Amino acid sequence: MKASNRKRRGQVLGVAAAALAWGTAATAQPPREQYLTLRTPQSAITARITEDSITSPDIQLTRQGQELRGRMFDRVVFLDLEADEVGGTVGGQLTRLHLQEQDGVTQARGNFLGTLMNLSLGPQALTGSVGRCGYDLKVTPEGTYQGSRSCGGMPQRPVVLSLPPALTQQGPAMTLTTLAILLGNA
Repeated sequence: MKASNRKRRGQVLGVAAAALAWGTAATAQPPREQYLTLRTPQSAITARITEDSITSPDIQLTRQGQELRGRMFDRVVFLDLEADEVGGTVGGQLTRLHLQEQDGVTQARGNFLGTLMNLSLGPQALTGSVGRCGYDLKVTPEGTYQGSRSCGGMPQRPVVLSLPPALTQQGPAMTLTTLAILLGNA
């Protein structure tokens, strides 16, 4: 091949590569933002979820490896997330949760925010108690968890919880810890 043909061919390939790169950049879209939402008769909380953070006006949490750090509802959070145990402090109070999975349902039991916690999360329901509130939420056809809670008085309805894949894909320890903090403060 002549040098002039090689040069021309190289220029054509260079232009084609640049066009492809420009087209890819022009059509590339940022990942869709995903949100965790909790609505009760008294409040509504929405938090943006990414692969390493949870943010809202009341929540600033960052995950680095197995550590979850930050602030949530004016409480400092410092937790170590293991596959079968979560330990550390929330609001200066000791937290120790034991996780157990059976038949697709993960149960978290232990001490959280100075009170006992027993919360079960599965593909059909979220049930149990966090602090003084008990939750009984079932999955709807839309994929949200909906039902009632009782915080020492009459049951409150409706309670609606939306769990985005960006949170659940981080594993049961991260998902249940986030829910414990959220439900314990709602």
